[in-house]
Amino acid sequence: MAAIHELIRQVNDPALRARLEQEVERLTEHKKFGLVFEEHLPECTPLYGLPIKRGSTVARKGSIGDTYVVLKKTDTEAVCRNKISGENEVINLDELVVTAEFGEPIFPTLTPIDRVENAPENSLWHTLIQADNYHALQLLEYVCANQVDCIYIDPPYNTDHDEWKYNDAFVDSNDRWAHSMWLSMMKKRLVLAQRLLTNAGVLIISIGYQELNRLVLLCEELFPERQIVTVTVQTSGGKPSGGFNYLQEYLVFVTPLNFSGKAMDFVGGKKNAPFHGMTLATFSQEERPNQVYPIFVEKKTGKIIGCGKSLQELVEDGTYKGDLADFVYHTDEVPDGATAVWPISQKGLQCVWRLIPTRFLGDVKKGHINVIKQTPGKNSNEFGIQYLSAGIIKKINSGEIVPKGRDKINGTYILDAYESEGSDIPTIWNEKEFYTTKGSGQIDSIFGSKEFPYPKPLTLITEVLRACTDENSLILDFFAGSGTTLNAVNLLNDQDGGNRRCIIVTNNEISKKQYRAFTKAGMVPGSIEWEKHGICRSVTWPRTVATITGKRPDGSDIPGKYFAFDEENNNRPMAQGFKSNCEYFKLDFLDRDQVSLGTQFKEILPMLWMKAGAIGKRPEVVTEEPDMLILPENCFAVLVKESAYAAFASEVKKYDSIEMVFFVTNSESAFHDMSEDIGIKNTYQLYRDYIDNFVIGGRRART
Repeated sequence: MAAIHELIRQVNDPALRARLEQEVERLTEHKKFGLVFEEHLPECTPLYGLPIKRGSTVARKGSIGDTYVVLKKTDTEAVCRNKISGENEVINLDELVVTAEFGEPIFPTLTPIDRVENAPENSLWHTLIQADNYHALQLLEYVCANQVDCIYIDPPYNTDHDEWKYNDAFVDSNDRWAHSMWLSMMKKRLVLAQRLLTNAGVLIISIGYQELNRLVLLCEELFPERQIVTVTVQTSGGKPSGGFNYLQEYLVFVTPLNFSGKAMDFVGGKKNAPFHGMTLATFSQEERPNQVYPIFVEKKTGKIIGCGKSLQELVEDGTYKGDLADFVYHTDEVPDGATAVWPISQKGLQCVWRLIPTRFLGDVKKGHINVIKQTPGKNSNEFGIQYLSAGIIKKINSGEIVPKGRDKINGTYILDAYESEGSDIPTIWNEKEFYTTKGSGQIDSIFGSKEFPYPKPLTLITEVLRACTDENSLILDFFAGSGTTLNAVNLLNDQDGGNRRCIIVTNNEISKKQYRAFTKAGMVPGSIEWEKHGICRSVTWPRTVATITGKRPDGSDIPGKYFAFDEENNNRPMAQGFKSNCEYFKLDFLDRDQVSLGTQFKEILPMLWMKAGAIGKRPEVVTEEPDMLILPENCFAVLVKESAYAAFASEVKKYDSIEMVFFVTNSESAFHDMSEDIGIKNTYQLYRDYIDNFVIGGRRART
């Protein structure tokens, strides 16, 4: 039912209610143009673990759509008023759960459930979050707003075979409001998702013909400054329906207007030079001031003789005090006989280098940097700077590409052209490795049975990510299902030596068949028996562990091999696993009052670790709350007791790796004073920043 119909239900006068229904029916018969759909009543989410208090909004477990307000309670039961009927009921507390409606402030936490660590020497950690994805997106807005490089999602297609819920009830595709409910569900999540993307970030959505056209219109409405492109993917030999034979599904790409895809393995064969331009036109000096600096090159020889201070360093030492956007690429400190080469795009626009100064100078010594003479045009530089990608460096280190030597000027590797691994993204894909049956076969290899319906083929997701990410991208999938995206990220990192990090989110729902059986047996959502059969605990996490370790849940080796379009990476044994790590969290909820009182530090610490980049093994507070946490291996620090600031500052300043600091203080002036003194760019005030984020986020969601 749409929102207006739910409101009509609350009208007590039968005659008036019937008349209103008649008028609404007449109005909805008029033809409308564009994407017009009914905004549905708020989705409700059970907040298991939150205490039931007077004034709480609650619902019976398993019937979340019918909500009550608690008027008073005892140790065993509560007097509740039904929000629709207005009638009072006495209900046992063990039958109730606190709920939150869409747009209401919630205060999430990440409760550690498990971890798999197959690369203790690696600081990269992926994350699996078991949660309703709407609340997970709210949490991620606090953790990584404007930081995600690529979002891939595979939402419900809204078909007869889908089992998806709205307001905790399975949606029938024949329901007259099914399309509206689907659009309403998607819009709320895409609005949050767009706040997570970087300016150059890409969103890819898998979808079937049932909702393709509506989805494209919705994306055009939500992303007016981006291009929306539909790619057709043949996913089967045919699915007859209504006199038509459906062979395909679709990928909807939402990209910046200047998007340029990376090379893909299933379309290629061209000869390419190994060195590529070091400018990165998708970022500005405002976004990455540490990647803006002059490179000094001798005019006569083309020899690199050093580089100047980055824009970030000029700001930090007080040399430059203006706005980052106003900084002009010029320096008077050019050595005699040299010229300054700045990051300028071919269109003559100021941009950034791909490498920070220290990495650049290190790569010069290794022979990974090339200098070419160029004719100044829109780009006024006399020389162009080129670099070797991580993939080429990996092939050199492995011996697949053998340098002929080094030049005498900069010691640059002398390399032949190599065959390319792809081209621009085609809009029709028809490789048999993209067939849905391939995804099912991969699940069978891991579990020995069909544990999840219609999983995406691993090769398909790998190629999508290959086209839309670079070696250090942050990737998000908030409809994670069986966990194919994380599997693909690990495979892609293994193939090209990348350091991509992945966050996947899935709920822990059970199938419609299981729901009926469990309900009949008297089980309730949230119980141990119910939860262990949910998709996250029974499929997503076991698959994640299995693919990383190379072992099935029963301890045996995973049979089979990974397919790749290139011969080098084809037939990699699945039993080999991956050098990778992953944390598994369940999203829970905190009481705002307890957070404000500062009693929830242990519960919030995992979020701080994620906000700092999920670098290194997650820190834990085992005993009582410390005065401070200095975590150079995790690149952040926390001052818990303001009185310990002097000792805290002294310790923090010993470590260059610490790039984020959290101060627990109620004083705005103290926070500003400490932030200014500590000398670190990224500082946050606890618990105010945390609380404000979700209160303001809730208000914004309702508008």
